[in-house]
Amino acid sequence: MNREMERVITISKSSIPSLDDILDNAWRDLNPTAQEVEENFSQALENLDKKATEIYLNYEREAIKKLALEWIKTQAKPIRKQMEQILAENQLEKFIQKASELFVEFGGLVQKLEKDLGNMRKARGGKTFEKIISRLLGLIEIEAVSPKGKLKRIDLVIPSIETALNTPDRAIFLTCKRTLRERWKQEVPQVRTNQRVYLLTIDDDLSESKADEINEKGLIAFVKDEIKEREGLRDKPWIRKFSDFPEELRRR
Repeated sequence: MNREMERVITISKSSIPSLDDILDNAWRDLNPTAQEVEENFSQALENLDKKATEIYLNYEREAIKKLALEWIKTQAKPIRKQMEQILAENQLEKFIQKASELFVEFGGLVQKLEKDLGNMRKARGGKTFEKIISRLLGLIEIEAVSPKGKLKRIDLVIPSIETALNTPDRAIFLTCKRTLRERWKQEVPQVRTNQRVYLLTIDDDLSESKADEINEKGLIAFVKDEIKEREGLRDKPWIRKFSDFPEELRRR
């Protein structure tokens, strides 16, 4: 792929707003209240995640339109010249062949862009999930702070980084995994004695065996309320409902 086509793809991807801008839009659209979050943290979390995903996917579609526009801009003159010559010669088969070649070239660009967007979506999805949790907790006056790499595989700590580092037995550690993919066990922290480490996920694909693996890692997991009510998970005390999450955090 030449530099001009790489430039076109870069321009298209840059049309997607930042993660924070998208989350701000989702927050404004739903405008959650502290009471709603206290009463049903699970639903508030799920609603914001869905809204942010919906907004992002809309921008993805716009990015593909942007790709088409930018590609046409770069190709307009040579395409017009070639097509005018072919049409003047009244060669339908040649026109079809040339048009097909152009569509294949554009299709390759779309394929490359969609691959890049898919990677962006995965990376943004996990970070958005973490930020949503932080904002919802802030709304109900529970401060969760990002340790920014100071604590391995920990996304948020309560009440402060200082407490987490100096007196970890008095802190709460949160590891946020929107989905539990195949490598999730390598991406969660090692739980030490007297530490409270919570795994937060909205993954719908939480099997009984995966729940047992969570227990083996010494973690307590908070999941969507309806997931907790499934057969095989209902009687596992380390799998808990998100709606009980705020109350759990206040038991410091």
